[in-house]
Amino acid sequence: MKLTVLMTIAGIVLLGAAHDAEAQALTPAQMESYHRLTNQLIAPCCWREPIAIHRSPEAQQMSEETASLLANGRTEDQIRAMYVARYGARILADPPGQDWYWLNLIPFALLITLMLAAAVRLRWLVSGTPPVSRAASPEFLAQVRTETQHDW
Repeated sequence: MKLTVLMTIAGIVLLGAAHDAEAQALTPAQMESYHRLTNQLIAPCCWREPIAIHRSPEAQQMSEETASLLANGRTEDQIRAMYVARYGARILADPPGQDWYWLNLIPFALLITLMLAAAVRLRWLVSGTPPVSRAASPEFLAQVRTETQHDW
């Protein structure tokens, strides 16, 4: 039992040391590229977080693969293109092209347009109603008196 626990702990330490050794093999410029890439690539398991934050096996594998590719001399653009070819533009946290407009500008413009339309409609509804007078007209009061004087 103790041997199994010791072997497990040794394996975890060795894996951590191997990961640190791989990370240390990168130059400072490559480390900057590594951090940029891992924050730009989305984890393909759930498509929610960058691989720098996500802790799924797929994200860790991509992170290790990215470090390995950078250590072998690949550029950021080459690595990004490789992942886009494998997973599609969805893998990028900030997709290129007109997607930015659809994701950021169009919803904001639609919200402003709807708010302006609602304000115009509300103003039109309010201006179309006659003002309410607080005092009743003498004719109305006379009619109420005659109608309420009958015996039921």
